[in-house]
Amino acid sequence: MKKAFIVNSRSDSKDLEKFKAAVAGFSEHHKAECEFYYTEHAGHATELAGAIAGKSDDEVLVVACGGDGTVHEIANVLAGTKVPMAVVPMGTGNDFARSIMSEHHRNSCEYCVSELIKDDYDIRPADLIKVESYDKDGNLIPGSSAWCNNVASIGLDTEVQLKAKNKVLAHPKSALVRKTAYATSAVSSLFGNRGFDFRYRASRGDGKPMESEQSRFTLISVCNGSYYGSGFCPAPGALVDDGLLDVCAVDDVDLGRAIYLISKYAKGKHVGLLNIDTFQVTSLTVEAAGEKDLNGNYDGEDFSARKVEFTCVPGALNLAFYK
Repeated sequence: MKKAFIVNSRSDSKDLEKFKAAVAGFSEHHKAECEFYYTEHAGHATELAGAIAGKSDDEVLVVACGGDGTVHEIANVLAGTKVPMAVVPMGTGNDFARSIMSEHHRNSCEYCVSELIKDDYDIRPADLIKVESYDKDGNLIPGSSAWCNNVASIGLDTEVQLKAKNKVLAHPKSALVRKTAYATSAVSSLFGNRGFDFRYRASRGDGKPMESEQSRFTLISVCNGSYYGSGFCPAPGALVDDGLLDVCAVDDVDLGRAIYLISKYAKGKHVGLLNIDTFQVTSLTVEAAGEKDLNGNYDGEDFSARKVEFTCVPGALNLAFYK
């Protein structure tokens, strides 16, 4: 199978050097079956993936070389097609990679490239989350609707993400800031507004209906993968190919309790604790309960809406898993 490598040119510079060195060592045979595309502007990965997927004459594996943003872009193009995707982690957090490959693969882009060239992987159908956002009149908001391959959430963690993004933008050349932005922003956000007004209703994995008994929460995360925010673990048991979404809802709690819970939440040790509700669903609807719209994110992309529907679509993406 041919491989089309879409490389985020803004990836970690050391990973880019390692990637290029690995490619330079390809045999002529392997070079002949590969194509390499380097992004030149925001959204370019989407354009490249679309052009590659549109060529129906050859079988091709599209390889997302970058961080979670690059994976999200390419997954949104390939969703619902027969064209498979592989991931070579070259970002800061590489959170989706944590759920689909070993630690050795996640920490070595050149090892991943080697496995791809040797065809040492299996292509299997993976789930995606279909995110559909609506305004107060019930109209779909296309700009706030997409496929989510990893984690979507509403509440405090969206506020954390916005702070983290601003920190990275203020210090674009600092690797330390990139690696610690989410954790430090999470701590500082605990001292601000921690309560958000919304209700949810769900279709549970066991077929039983579920509706929230309250209307104020700290956050709710809807997970296909286990990790987000550079290693935070809202769904330690999540599988990307089980046909279910793992949900974690955190009550509106006081500061002391919030500090305790976030330390557990970060490490995936929160399941079963007081003020934490975890369950599996096939679909979930979250709707604003107050005057303000919901602010959330999917795979790190921000959105705003009055109501959001999250639906698990089994087998929506053909994904390469390293052996």
